[in-house]
Amino acid sequence: MIITVQRHSADRPAPDIVEPLLNDIRAAIERGRAELDSGEPLQVVRITALYVAGAQPGDLVEVADMYQGGPYRGKVTSVAHTAADGKLLTELELVRV
Repeated sequence: MIITVQRHSADRPAPDIVEPLLNDIRAAIERGRAELDSGEPLQVVRITALYVAGAQPGDLVEVADMYQGGPYRGKVTSVAHTAADGKLLTELELVRV
């Protein structure tokens, strides 16, 4: 199975990934994504949203934020709940994965 992934200008090609045991397209895509992301530093993101019940450090979440591009996933590292102007808010700190 061959999967071609291009990010940015594609002027720094990485070596091919050969994994004969990956026979599912979703697993192969995730493997390729992990390889691409492994060379980038971790990005810490802070999000404030309406109250999120049950959010805990260690949870994996998917964020759809039009200002950050397409949806991305992150691991929750900190959770704080506050009340302001009669609204319950949750502040999450994540590390993009």
